[in-house]
Amino acid sequence: TTLLIPTIMTLMISVRRHYDREQVETANPAPLDLSNLREPLVVVPILRWDKIAQKGLRFALILSADVQGLHVDCGEESQRLRENWSRYVEKPTKKAGLPTPKLVVLESPYRFIINPIMNYVLELEKNNPDREIAVLVPELVVQRWYHYLLHNQRAAWLKALLLLKGNQRIIVIDVPWYLSS
Repeated sequence: TTLLIPTIMTLMISVRRHYDREQVETANPAPLDLSNLREPLVVVPILRWDKIAQKGLRFALILSADVQGLHVDCGEESQRLRENWSRYVEKPTKKAGLPTPKLVVLESPYRFIINPIMNYVLELEKNNPDREIAVLVPELVVQRWYHYLLHNQRAAWLKALLLLKGNQRIIVIDVPWYLSS
């Protein structure tokens, strides 16, 4: 017990210092900065063409005229997505007079999904120093906790890595699709 009290006190002082540093770094006594406002460059990771991808792209088009659908080619859905992109994305946006989102397909021979997306987003951020990069992550949300175990957790991992490896100009936006059963 003689070591316990000093350890607890040291821990409490460390926590207090953390909160003090956070408050100093995030304080903003200035008015809202409205200079250099631009639409973000929006990236929407897409596994395949479905209702989840459609919801993500619809929301992306509300945010910006500069939208990219980003697909990682693991040899399964890529050709079908390219065909569907023309039919379900390019034709309707052109008909509506909207800017057409660009489809970017990244090669990944080893079936890695997260790393190619991360590298692409970080490269976009580096090559566009005057823009914010918004990554809209379409995600399936299931009703029961045990259904969560049945689906891979790519969206959760991607969001976590973007938040950890990103910076002030990379924005992560979750676009949920709620499964009804």
